[in-house]
Amino acid sequence: MPLAIGSYEKLRDLDDGAGLLNLAWTQDEREHLSADVMAVVAGELAAELAEDLPYIGDYLVQDPYGEKLLGPVVAAYFGRPGWDASVTCGAGVGPLLHDLSLLARGGTVQAVTDVYPDFPHWVDRAGGHCAPSGTGPDAGVLLLERPALTGRRYAELDAVRELCATAARRGAVVLVDESNANYCPPGYSAANLAPEVPNLIVVRGLSKAYGLGGVRLGYCVASSAMTDTVRGAVTPLGASSLSLRIGRRVLGLGDVTGGLRERIARTRPYVRDLLAGAGLPEPVEAADGLPYVLFPDEPRRAVELLAARGVQAKVHPVWSFRSGGLVEVGRVSVPLRGSRLTDLEQRLARTPSPASAPRPPERAGS
Repeated sequence: MPLAIGSYEKLRDLDDGAGLLNLAWTQDEREHLSADVMAVVAGELAAELAEDLPYIGDYLVQDPYGEKLLGPVVAAYFGRPGWDASVTCGAGVGPLLHDLSLLARGGTVQAVTDVYPDFPHWVDRAGGHCAPSGTGPDAGVLLLERPALTGRRYAELDAVRELCATAARRGAVVLVDESNANYCPPGYSAANLAPEVPNLIVVRGLSKAYGLGGVRLGYCVASSAMTDTVRGAVTPLGASSLSLRIGRRVLGLGDVTGGLRERIARTRPYVRDLLAGAGLPEPVEAADGLPYVLFPDEPRRAVELLAARGVQAKVHPVWSFRSGGLVEVGRVSVPLRGSRLTDLEQRLARTPSPASAPRPPERAGS
């Protein structure tokens, strides 16, 4: 079972160019945030230098999981200061999930939504088994992604709460990959349930929406009863001291993604209509406000047809909770900047008809 990083190997480029509009991943999200996060990061780096590099020089052996540094600001971000939950940091969501695959202990993980394929890969390498929904009654870990790329299973907190209760009765852990949840308000997160259920682990990061994947910082919010279990699996000192400094400042801004959510909501249906009118396999919108339009049928053909027009899309691997194996989905990242949206229109050579969704209005600076 291959790692998902392999899906980037055959991309022509990672940036736009004269002959290429790269919609294989998102590149223009930060300008729709309500704060200039890059300026914030630059300010923290400048302060680090001016203060004689205190975090670079500090080996956080007394805070090896970053909870003292990041825990209070994470609690404040969710509006839950002083909550009964733990925060454990690592070098991004992927490395945290890699470590947490040890929770399978050679047993069974049951996926209850479609998930990114890396965790099932690591479970397999550790001698465990990832089973589709409904086929692993003895599973020690229930795995879900929210929002998942497709579908709305467990989109509501009550559904996650009920899943945790069901899992607790059989001694299982609920592990939630919330890599995509930055596209949702803080109240959406399953992390809000951690103080009230005993068996929940929620993993989040700063790549999506913030565009800060290079900071290499992810964090787990876990029920207090799960703290020792999480830290028995997660590598200590995995997040750099400087990354923790930057993460604390960025999360301390609060919910800065409201404008981005609005832009995605306005633009995504319009882009879906553009693609639908361009002779491609039927496009569908991704779930829960994600900035993607998908081609679940004939994904490779859709990507090839777009490539012929100078638009780079991506064949995205997904581990299916229905079939219990890898499936492919064609994925287009919605261009949010006005100039990039115009570029897509021109490359598709289609003038929107009166029946199409109206072109989303621009905002100042976009």
